[in-house]
Amino acid sequence: MKFWLALFALLMGCSSVKENKTLSSNIHIDVEELKLDNGLTALIVSNPKLPIFSLQLFYKVGGKNEVPGITGASHFLEHMMFKGAKKYGSNTMDFIIEGSGGSTNAYTTNDQTVYYENLPSTELEKIIDIESDRMENLLLDLEAFNKEREVVLEERKMRYENSPRGQLYLEMMQTLYKGTPYGRSVIGDIPDLKSVTREQIYKYFKRFYAPNNATLVLVGDIDVYKAKAMIQEKFGKIPSSPSVEEAHKELKDEDFVPKWKVDQTVAKKGESPNPIFMLAFPTYKAGHIKGYALDVLSSIIGSGKSASLVNQYILIEKPIATSMYSAHQSLDKSGFFFIGGELVRGVKLPEFRQDLLKNLNGFCDSEVSERSIQKVKNNYLTGLYGGLDTNAGLGSFLGERQIVFNDWRFYKQELDMYEKVTVNDVKALCKETFVKPSVFVSVWNMHK
Repeated sequence: MKFWLALFALLMGCSSVKENKTLSSNIHIDVEELKLDNGLTALIVSNPKLPIFSLQLFYKVGGKNEVPGITGASHFLEHMMFKGAKKYGSNTMDFIIEGSGGSTNAYTTNDQTVYYENLPSTELEKIIDIESDRMENLLLDLEAFNKEREVVLEERKMRYENSPRGQLYLEMMQTLYKGTPYGRSVIGDIPDLKSVTREQIYKYFKRFYAPNNATLVLVGDIDVYKAKAMIQEKFGKIPSSPSVEEAHKELKDEDFVPKWKVDQTVAKKGESPNPIFMLAFPTYKAGHIKGYALDVLSSIIGSGKSASLVNQYILIEKPIATSMYSAHQSLDKSGFFFIGGELVRGVKLPEFRQDLLKNLNGFCDSEVSERSIQKVKNNYLTGLYGGLDTNAGLGSFLGERQIVFNDWRFYKQELDMYEKVTVNDVKALCKETFVKPSVFVSVWNMHK
């Protein structure tokens, strides 16, 4: 509870927080850490507020770990992890969890795959047993595998081929990261999804789904001592993967650097009646000190009704756009800053692109101020507090930092770096970023 009280005091300006302390020094999360001999890391936080818990299992594997021929393997495995293992057979997991009044789901990104369950505290032992069973003994039944292949192909079609915004994002990533693992779809390329075999996916599973490539995070109304004993009993016997560390070492940061040196422009035909676009610039990987100033910049120019892009292109006498936004995305090996939106029909894209680039550079001086930066920092703290006020939110917060930085305590460095961001930092990064070669991608129905 100290963590929540400290944050509340900071947000409300309470006098109990000493002014000479940094933000991170006033925040404490009481985490019990368990490291098994086979490499599994478990982070446990007791929160007796309600008789429920959230368990999250982070695997350090995603789209960037795949190679041509098995693109989409991480996401395919995410689906198959719900299809049964040795002890808990075909399609029993959802039945058990929903029958216990809980919920479960998963997601796959370029860098990781995460599984999570939220249940009453009485079901903890059962869930730990289920997760350990499917980590070690996934069935990958051939009939279920082939049926799920069709499900994944349909998902690919829904998210990309039949989605103008999906097309836009995929084209942006393929152009920005052409020739790198980040330039591929996380769901996978269609030829690979159609041809990948059960044996290929099983080999991929045995390499990456191992305790020495996973972090288990448990937050809620649980007995920490008993939880540690359960985790040791169920996961401690699972063999580690002898090749997973080698697989990660094979991925060098330089392999993810965009290789193009001049501006790239791509226009694609899609079903969007109005042009939708993304303009992207390469930046820095997760944890880089410059990334925090870029996070602040993205909020100043593209978040909320008072954002610079909204004032420049929407809240004018003759609007040029119906929506505008910006964001800074930090990945494990790289990063990018992007601006996107939907334009009014008839806007000429080449002229708009030039005007946008001009205005972005102008924003560096006109929009970055002490007031705008403090507003972003206040919003960040408010969002942080809201997100951490749940078992699932706190579990995700800790797990992300453990899996990306190999240390859940990294949040203290992050908070300090956000706190130290100055007007000069943001202006300098703004001017540095918006003169870099960019990728401009648009999608719309050109014949309407």
